[in-house]
Amino acid sequence: PTDLLAKVAGRDNPWAVPVIALIGMPLYIRVESAIPIGLALMTKGASIGAVIAFIISGAGIAIPELTMLASIFKSKIIVAFILIVFVTAVVTGLVFNMLI
Repeated sequence: PTDLLAKVAGRDNPWAVPVIALIGMPLYIRVESAIPIGLALMTKGASIGAVIAFIISGAGIAIPELTMLASIFKSKIIVAFILIVFVTAVVTGLVFNMLI
């Protein structure tokens, strides 16, 4: 649903970067599919920062990865990992929006 994501991730929405990072968290975005997804979102009107945040959160906090990490680490480490990746995605997206 690129139209819905692009509407949420538009440049006029001040909450676009954190919201789109939350939407991308449960998705499993591979490197090979990140560029076409990002181009489709930007073509529909999403800001570059929202696309960057979406790709970082989707690649870093995918459910398959969390399932694997949960079998190895304690829950506190998993929560810290999720928070670090989410904050990194949001900060990077906001920086890209400010610079471009």
